[in-house]
Amino acid sequence: MALTKDQILNHYLPGLPQVARARLFAQTEPPAILLVPEHRLDFYRNLEPFGVGVYVNPGLEAWGEAGWVVFDYREALQAFPQDPSAWRLVLEVGRRYLREDLLERLTRMGYLRESEEGEAGFAVRGEIVEIGEVRLEFFGDELEAIKVAGEHKRRFVLGAKPGKAEAWDSHKIRHFPGPVFLDMPSLAPGELWQHLEGRDLVTFGLGGPELPKLDLGYQALPPYRARIAQFVEEVRRWTEQDYGVVLFYKHAKGRAYLESKLQGINLRKSGRFECKPGWITLVPGGFEGAYLDPEAKAVCLTEPHLYAFGSGQAGPSRRIVTGETGDPSALAPGDYLIHPEHGIGQFVGLEPREILGVKRDYLILQYAGEARLYLPVEQLPLLKRHPGTTDDPPRLSSLGKGEWKKAREKAQKDAEELAARMLVLHAKRQATPGRAWAPIPEWDSLIEKNFPYALTPDQEKSLEDTFRDLEAPRPMDRLISGDVGFGKTEVALRAAHRVVGHGAQVALLVPTTLLAEQHTQTFKSRFEGLPVRVEGLSRFTSELDEQRILRDLEAGAVDIVIGTHRLLSGDLRFKDLGLLIIDEEHRFGVAQKERIREIAETVDTLYLSATPIPRTLYSALVGLKDLSSIQTPPPGRKPIQTVLAPYDPSLVREAILSEMERGGKVFYVHDRVATIQARQRYLENIAPEARIGVVHGQMPEGDIEEVMLAFAEGAFDVLLATTIIESGLDIPEANTIVIERADRLGLAALYQLRGRVGRRDQEAYAYFFHPPRLTEAAERRLSAIADLSDLGSGHLLAEKDMEIRGVGNLLGPEQHGHIRAVSLEIYTELLAEAIAKLKGEKTEPEKHVTLDLAVSARLTPEYIPSAAARSRYYGRLAEAKRLAQVARIAGELRERYGEPPVEVENFLALTRLRLLAEAKGVVSITEDLTWLQLVFERWPLDYDSKALRALPYRIELTQYPPGFRIAKKGLSQEQYSQAVSDLLYLVD
Repeated sequence: MALTKDQILNHYLPGLPQVARARLFAQTEPPAILLVPEHRLDFYRNLEPFGVGVYVNPGLEAWGEAGWVVFDYREALQAFPQDPSAWRLVLEVGRRYLREDLLERLTRMGYLRESEEGEAGFAVRGEIVEIGEVRLEFFGDELEAIKVAGEHKRRFVLGAKPGKAEAWDSHKIRHFPGPVFLDMPSLAPGELWQHLEGRDLVTFGLGGPELPKLDLGYQALPPYRARIAQFVEEVRRWTEQDYGVVLFYKHAKGRAYLESKLQGINLRKSGRFECKPGWITLVPGGFEGAYLDPEAKAVCLTEPHLYAFGSGQAGPSRRIVTGETGDPSALAPGDYLIHPEHGIGQFVGLEPREILGVKRDYLILQYAGEARLYLPVEQLPLLKRHPGTTDDPPRLSSLGKGEWKKAREKAQKDAEELAARMLVLHAKRQATPGRAWAPIPEWDSLIEKNFPYALTPDQEKSLEDTFRDLEAPRPMDRLISGDVGFGKTEVALRAAHRVVGHGAQVALLVPTTLLAEQHTQTFKSRFEGLPVRVEGLSRFTSELDEQRILRDLEAGAVDIVIGTHRLLSGDLRFKDLGLLIIDEEHRFGVAQKERIREIAETVDTLYLSATPIPRTLYSALVGLKDLSSIQTPPPGRKPIQTVLAPYDPSLVREAILSEMERGGKVFYVHDRVATIQARQRYLENIAPEARIGVVHGQMPEGDIEEVMLAFAEGAFDVLLATTIIESGLDIPEANTIVIERADRLGLAALYQLRGRVGRRDQEAYAYFFHPPRLTEAAERRLSAIADLSDLGSGHLLAEKDMEIRGVGNLLGPEQHGHIRAVSLEIYTELLAEAIAKLKGEKTEPEKHVTLDLAVSARLTPEYIPSAAARSRYYGRLAEAKRLAQVARIAGELRERYGEPPVEVENFLALTRLRLLAEAKGVVSITEDLTWLQLVFERWPLDYDSKALRALPYRIELTQYPPGFRIAKKGLSQEQYSQAVSDLLYLVD
């Protein structure tokens, strides 16, 4: 329908897809303004396909010159001068500018000469005037040349110096003329409407001013849901009926694919919107939606519309993790906390209270039977977390019934029994005779020469620990925990080299065939040229080769064997096995672990894992197994950008195409072999530009190897696979992974899968999709992997896994009930105490300072409006162990919320005082009517008496109780913390 501007002004145009809105705006005579929500700004940045150029969120430089202007709602309300002409300077080559007038104008616009007050501004150097990156060259008063960042310009508009907006008292929207088009006016801020009074409006949605409705006759088309055959058939029908069809495409690969599908149909390419009857025209453009105009016999389509299943946009529940490690100490409602006297309660929230004129925030803990306990936030450091050790939450304690005390006593008794058994096992292992593999300088150096990288500090430390164990005359039992790609294999390889140098054999046990193949190739290449024979045993090994390898192993002709579960078979014999290396130990079951234990009883054993299973990690934490941790990333490695979202086909397509555009490859993990072929057809419809290969564990061995090799060499853009790709694969070009049902996988599996990408210096992406509704356990797993997304966080993730699903009984397969009853942390403390007691060692009790000062100290809701955010910051401050941590949190608060008010400053000061007091051995800091009393845990006290007398407070030494007291006279409440801190700094 051909309409003039006057016909559509001051109307509501319902049901128009975005591409139609963009076209109508571009067809309007300038000047014209379009206001959009910020998240839709990208759709309107480029209207060149419709023959117009737009200014997006412009400033003074576009005032009086712009024809089509696009603002997001927030930018439209930004400050602007009432008289814009006074704050902008138009510079044109060939124009005359009187020197004094020019310099005075620059000063009025906020620029100072560089010599004034040391502030950068403008500089005059003879015939040249420099203003930041702008260089003006004059001949007399005539402007001969303009250079901006070294680039010549014929014309340039200089705006006011940044920061001058503070003096402006108007808004941008008032100074850009023309009718105003509103995209999604329901999202516009309420204050906008007063600035639009009296102006011509066009609205594309409800929520704005009530305007008469105008139907343009456009018919919105439903999304094609990747049904390309249907799309081609409809285009054929439209062109045969002499309709003109225009398709906007976003990707060159997408255009090439569509051209191949549209063969036999009149097709043309153009850079502009041209609707030619009987033809389909392909035009580049980043629009969305589709419509049919029956009166004009025109159809307008967009590439996103072909693959959209609904709106085509990712839902608001998408969560993007940027690589910053989440703070595990952040306190959130619903957390289970343990009070040392009252037991397990559930944190409900915070409640402010005023007692005797002092304002504090109180923690509300819910106990069994609806009982509640109110604690001042200063006591938060006394509390410990109970993360829950299974998918079910822990049972709440009852107040006043002694249940907690009984549970703790039972756990303590069990810990003492376990400690006794652990010490016996440890002593037995220490007493077991083993072989010492002494250094062989001329041999050890051979393997270092062909390593193309420098060892990281953590690798060097792990290697030192491993060699020290190998040189000791007892069996080694060491776990090396390190992130995927952080170099655990290099440590294992050098350990194997040492043992082989003494003439013994090495076995490397891995969980998957693909990993066995990859390790075999790695070891063979590293030992090339050395008298070391490396063989692999897996499903890829033929029966003839397998029999030959078994014979040579027994004869001692094979030095290193790498294999899967086949190495655990009873028919496999070694002549002289000296070292057993177990890679990805979390992938082996209980029965296999027992078989490994039989083999490794007198053999040096090295475990490698990015995410150790809870039981293994727990063994290392309490000293039953030696632990080395590699947490230093290789130089150039970047954190993996992680996206959590409900499954969204458009986001899947975006992920695949984005990776393909930068020349990379994509892993796509589908968790069902039975439906993997159907999923391949589905992906071909969603991303037809991509070449897709399929691999799963039930394929013939040869096919698996062929597909994997083809993917590595670039035959496919996407590898659709089951979790067979979880361990060990190293394909540098693969830097995006999509997991469609992340909720079905465990933490270790998720972490390993994410580790398949980002193994070089290229930024990598991991998309974890899940159903709209999740179980509590799945939600906790996904939250854990999202929060721990930084480099080197695999060890932390294993600890999180230990919290979520428990550690099991260290000496048996059943779940450990006492750990569930009192929490992992408290049971570990009890076990450590029991071990120390049996060894005759003294244990230091955990220090807690009683801090009771009548000071209004809290994180106020006026400063931090979100209750959840206040809880998180309270948790982080309570967990802080060093003053530097408190300083970082205080800096973060200032950056996010501005300068803190007095009550917030007081709380930060009390937090710093608590840490200082703990370090100095203070038991309590309290007050009475006239004194502040500090009580120490020891006597006598060592202090600087001369400096103490120089403090501007009256201070007295007290022996009963041991400590000091400070006179309150002359001190305000806000000065209490400072006075006590000044004193403590003088006590040794």
